[in-house]
Amino acid sequence: AVGTTKVAVFNLAVVFNKYERANAVKGEVAREMKQLQEEAKLLQQNLAVWQNALQKGELTAAKKELYEEKTINARRRLEDMGREARAKVGKTQETNLIMLWKDIREATNAYAKENGLQLVIAYGDPKEIEQVDLFPNVSRKMQALDQGGAMPFFVAPGVDISEALVERLNRQYREKKAEPAEQEDPR
Repeated sequence: AVGTTKVAVFNLAVVFNKYERANAVKGEVAREMKQLQEEAKLLQQNLAVWQNALQKGELTAAKKELYEEKTINARRRLEDMGREARAKVGKTQETNLIMLWKDIREATNAYAKENGLQLVIAYGDPKEIEQVDLFPNVSRKMQALDQGGAMPFFVAPGVDISEALVERLNRQYREKKAEPAEQEDPR
């Protein structure tokens, strides 16, 4: 139809950085990784002690054999932990990104319908305004454009709905967190 089309944009980086659920997810991943890092640090410390003792050559044969075995087992455990961490983090990030993406799409759709918007475009700029015109960001944008991408080059005041989406997402997240856990049917 001929006429005026209401368009809005939002900065995906701003939404992800200010969305409380996204920050909670980041915190969960960080806590999981911290446990593995602490175990790895302890193993590395023990490994250094055992290797140092082996290098000095002042151990009994039985103690030398024990330290060699401990060294081998510690290295294996560190390798296993590395694989576990990569697999766990990869799967967790994939699951969380999809969940957050769906949240943002649902909030954007609802906001657009409520405000009569026919088109909402997401873009990605650094949240720090001073980084927008620095070479890494400009280069990234030029590469995206070279590959057929599009981005807003000018956004008039009132067209960017990033903060409104963040407020909506956080409100919904808080409401959902505040809901009492559903009780199971005792039957």
